[in-house]
Amino acid sequence: MQKALWQKEYEERKDVPSSRTMFPSRALKEFWESTEIAGLNMESALDIGSGLGRNSIYMAQNGSSSVRGVEIVDSAIKRAQMSVEKLGLQDKITFTNQSVGNKLPFQDQSFDLILDMMVMHLLNPEERANYFAEIQRLLKPSGFFVFYTIAAESKVAKALFESNPGPEKNSYIIPQSGMTEKAFTDGELAKAFAQLKIIRLDHKIEFTPAFGDVYEREYISGVMKRN
Repeated sequence: MQKALWQKEYEERKDVPSSRTMFPSRALKEFWESTEIAGLNMESALDIGSGLGRNSIYMAQNGSSSVRGVEIVDSAIKRAQMSVEKLGLQDKITFTNQSVGNKLPFQDQSFDLILDMMVMHLLNPEERANYFAEIQRLLKPSGFFVFYTIAAESKVAKALFESNPGPEKNSYIIPQSGMTEKAFTDGELAKAFAQLKIIRLDHKIEFTPAFGDVYEREYISGVMKRN
């Protein structure tokens, strides 16, 4: 999962917004405040690519009593753990240091909510296949999968496919960092998570500050539910 590049991002560059903020993801807040989960229990949550712990902390402070974060960069986990302890949330939040492209150390149907804010697009094909299976294995009946990822249909993504092509279809290499990203179509996501019901797949254009500049990108903000 490009661990060395993300290690460098957290420890040196801090060019990607999520590597330098403690505010929760907007997509998570929108879901948490939506009518879709009004009156429902999001007691157990899994934060995929938990980074500095910002989303894990938000969920623990807003009703989740058991949050598990999975993060590949050990230095990010150390910083996240410091924040958790400072806030007195160590009884609610636990972090695991491993790639989300491998089998995760949790029992089947363990989570009411699984969150992925910009992780799946960083996995290689083998890791991604395992990841798709793990999400569906770990989600409880009636549980939600909330994610944010890169849309393949946008003109910006298509330009990157041509100028900086990656190793597979709809992928590209970011020249400033060397990271490879895989963009998705709605159809690819529906097929990958075939066991889940699509609640919504919203396309959003944002202007993202990164690498000393601002870039236009199109994202997919998704909510799926296990029957």
